Amino acid sequence: MATSNLDKSTVLDEPSALEDLLNVNGDPGPEPALPLHVATFLGEQLQAYYAKLMSEPVPDRFVQLLAQLDAKESRSDGE
Repeated sequence: MATSNLDKSTVLDEPSALEDLLNVNGDPGPEPALPLHVATFLGEQLQAYYAKLMSEPVPDRFVQLLAQLDAKESRSDGE
């Protein structure tokens, strides 16, 4: 039978991941900063993805749902 070599006191002494993120006052610490080249690359990738997404047509089902919402809103405004 295999036994664990972990000492229980070391497991209990280790802070949880949440505690690692909090400072002494319990407030979140400063946001981690990305290197400039990484932030620039991610920004460019997100812009390219968003531009591609915006050029795609709206699915017919979404158009139908929007039309139904507009009709319902028009009826409620007329009351």
